Amino acid sequence: MPDSFPIANRGPLEGVVVLDFTTQLSGPLATYLLASMGATVLKIEEPGGDTVRSYAPFVNPDGTLSMWQEHPDAMSLPILNRSRGKHGITLNLKAPEAREIYRALASRADVVIENFASGTADRIGIGYEATRAINPRIVYCSLSGFGCDGMGDRKAFDVVIQAMSGIAMASGADGGPPVRVGMPIADMVAPLFAVTGITAALHRRHATGAGEYVDVSMLGSLTALLAVEDWQAMERVGTPTRTGNHLLRATPFGLFACRDGDIAIGAGARDPFAHALFRLMGQPGMCSDPRYATLPARCQHQQDLNDLVGTWCAGRSADEVERELLAAGIPAAKVRTPAQAVQEPLLGRRREIMDVEHPDLGVVPGLKTMGLPIRFHQAEYGHGAAAPRLGEHNAAVYGRWLGIDEDTLSAWKAAGVF
Repeated sequence: MPDSFPIANRGPLEGVVVLDFTTQLSGPLATYLLASMGATVLKIEEPGGDTVRSYAPFVNPDGTLSMWQEHPDAMSLPILNRSRGKHGITLNLKAPEAREIYRALASRADVVIENFASGTADRIGIGYEATRAINPRIVYCSLSGFGCDGMGDRKAFDVVIQAMSGIAMASGADGGPPVRVGMPIADMVAPLFAVTGITAALHRRHATGAGEYVDVSMLGSLTALLAVEDWQAMERVGTPTRTGNHLLRATPFGLFACRDGDIAIGAGARDPFAHALFRLMGQPGMCSDPRYATLPARCQHQQDLNDLVGTWCAGRSADEVERELLAAGIPAAKVRTPAQAVQEPLLGRRREIMDVEHPDLGVVPGLKTMGLPIRFHQAEYGHGAAAPRLGEHNAAVYGRWLGIDEDTLSAWKAAGVF
């Protein structure tokens, strides 16, 4: 990594310099993953800042939380989470000087990633063709709702993609209304494919010397994952495709209510699991009952079987049911809230969940965020700093890395370029 950069990320991508023009969630998540694997990421914001800097909730200078920005130095929790390990610089892309600065940045970079509206990058002079003319080895990634050859000016947000991908009709009960997945799943899936494409393109460049244009769409990413399931075939054979909290073709397999909570039981896919459950329930005869002994039979009698399992769970605490199921070797787990899930000690030890860090306050007590859910057992890895303040690294990047003299920087700052 060049000495000009103050943040030292570690990992297999050390030495890779990324120009990050993304905002919202999908792009920043992709570049966070790259930073966590060692890449040097330059988060390039308009002088007014990424709109995410105004997103609630906020961490105040005294460490308290608020839903509104009550103090000018309060920092958005989303920006703290999504910008870790990145160098923060500002650039007014509409300024005449921006083209010259972009040429200098792109000529030294390895990767450019953007999630502008369709056509915007080309219009302001930082699209793939313009960038390839500057640096033929560049790996350029566009993250968008529908792809570079998509649906014109149509706008895409996660809920729109959930609707169009079919995933809103994958959950819920047969005949019931659509169900929005309770997290921005399209915004979270697309960056995984973007990072996969970028790293593959970097590997190809190492072999051939040629750059690449990586084009990833939210709609394509989410629909492709949805298509892993055989929805059309199930419809043709008359099998319900929307089955609520149960997977009928692996009965009993789903969520069951206990006396004081809920539990997930995955006992149906294999006969030994199902038979072990029947014995726990005090019903060993079900192991040889032709209605329940085999998976096809269990699926044909799924409602009766789920009712029996549900009745057994309802009279017990979730802790008791989980303990008995695990002791019998049956896949099971109590249903956790998100706040409970991120406190799992195993995830902390594996650095898959991490403490929220503030650039001034350090660790924010009681708050957890995403880590890198990939463990490298030989390479050191991880991001090297908390999220930057707006334009915090302008001097380091423009002055020390690009070598622009102070007089020029001062003039450009006065002109609103930074």
